[in-house]
Amino acid sequence: MRSSFSVSLVLLLGVLTSGGLARAETQDTPPARADKAPAPLPEPRWKGLPGWLGFATVKPGEKHQQYWTPEHPDARAVLFSDLWNSVPKGTKVTLLSTAGVREGTYLGTSDVHYGCEENTATLAGFGATEPLPEGPVWVLPGSAEGATSLPVKEVPASALGVSLPKGKTAASKEVRAFEAGGLGFLLTKTGKLRGQLTVYLKGKRVAAKALAKGDMAGSEKAPLNLYDEKEVDVPRPLAAYRLGQTGPVVVVLGFRSYEGHHFMLAVRRGDKAELIQDDNESLYFCAF
Repeated sequence: MRSSFSVSLVLLLGVLTSGGLARAETQDTPPARADKAPAPLPEPRWKGLPGWLGFATVKPGEKHQQYWTPEHPDARAVLFSDLWNSVPKGTKVTLLSTAGVREGTYLGTSDVHYGCEENTATLAGFGATEPLPEGPVWVLPGSAEGATSLPVKEVPASALGVSLPKGKTAASKEVRAFEAGGLGFLLTKTGKLRGQLTVYLKGKRVAAKALAKGDMAGSEKAPLNLYDEKEVDVPRPLAAYRLGQTGPVVVVLGFRSYEGHHFMLAVRRGDKAELIQDDNESLYFCAF
């Protein structure tokens, strides 16, 4: 029969041995490493809208369809932004252009010649497997499920189903109309150098913007021409995008000034729409 001393000794050795093994296992097995959190992306450009407004590029020296199209040696699309410096190169994004949805990769930020003389702009560049058509490109984080490009069409003013201003007819060169993203856009000339943009949703007016060609020393004095693609202060829809499975829908309108090009947004959320007028994206190019 074992003595109580023998039993206690065995138990003590077992405890010491198991504790030693536990310590050994703890020392030999390093703790699991948590995955490094991805660097945060910059805040969205407009409150309530995911992503950022960018632009397709051409290679340096290539022919431009639009004078304001940025040139870049590597990127297919760029943002005029210096806020991406801390984002790791290779970060995946979604690029929405008039050609549809493309996967994009962040390439880095650099200062690139833009505009006349020795002017430069800070551009965040994004690569893609093929060139994008010149024009606005919406950049969304990640894979952006459900995001899609929508058609932009010039239509007869009568197609909008709205009453034209007094004295105007659908065939007049003093009116011009577009449909994009479920919205109607009516341009109307109201004076020699003045006009108006009116936005409609299902035939109901939801927003308007006064247009004024204005005057600049050395500029031409011709009357406002709604059909001249180089005219000053005449916004036209250039692209429309649904920013996800359930929206919102954004329509990008572009218009020229005497110093560059500007872009404004019409936004539709279901049965509501607005024209963002106070926070344009402006690309200074050169005084004309």
